[in-house]
Amino acid sequence: MPIVELNNVWKTYRMGAADVHALHGVSMAVDKGDLVSVMGPSGSGKSTLLNLLGCLDRPTQGAYVLDGRDVSELSDNDLSEVRSRRIGFIFQSYNLIPQLNVIENIEVPLFYQGLSEHESYEKAVELAKRVGLENRLKHHPPQLSGGQRQRVGVARALANNPAIVLADEPTGNLDSHTGEEILELLLSFNRDHGTTLMIVTHDPEVAKRAERMVHMIDGELTEENGS
Repeated sequence: MPIVELNNVWKTYRMGAADVHALHGVSMAVDKGDLVSVMGPSGSGKSTLLNLLGCLDRPTQGAYVLDGRDVSELSDNDLSEVRSRRIGFIFQSYNLIPQLNVIENIEVPLFYQGLSEHESYEKAVELAKRVGLENRLKHHPPQLSGGQRQRVGVARALANNPAIVLADEPTGNLDSHTGEEILELLLSFNRDHGTTLMIVTHDPEVAKRAERMVHMIDGELTEENGS
């Protein structure tokens, strides 16, 4: 059974008197452990696709099955619970909480997992070490470099043992060397731990590192093999 399955998904927005079709009958399946990149120009539907996959929005028509559960018509509260338990997000702008240190930022998704304070702390420390931040545990985001902030973002995305990690331009704010380090970190989690990963990127060099490359054009999807 695929981790992610979209079946004839449409997303339509009402703009004044006109309907704008952001997604046109998109169908795709992502299996556990897949590494998928998504490319496309502005307005192609990438953000809409990511919002649907991240349970931030619902399809107008069609079905979205996440880890065996149809989430297409869930309530806002149910979608929020699915996001907190089954999806990891990595953002171009990091989206860390500046008042929290590294450990506390990683712990944020764990608040929904029913762990004790000790269990949550130990898991956050383990994740911080796995992304190479064992010497930065008590530092706050303003005290970190861009690459270190994104490492926190990667650890936070993995904290809830997600069914899929959605990375939106994860190297977009980084220089080429640091971006390569973050990309290698993501690839290592996919390769060594079986993390299911979807990367939205404008960089063809990043995209071609994936096993599968998805192209969005005018709300439609085409796919080709990657590296």
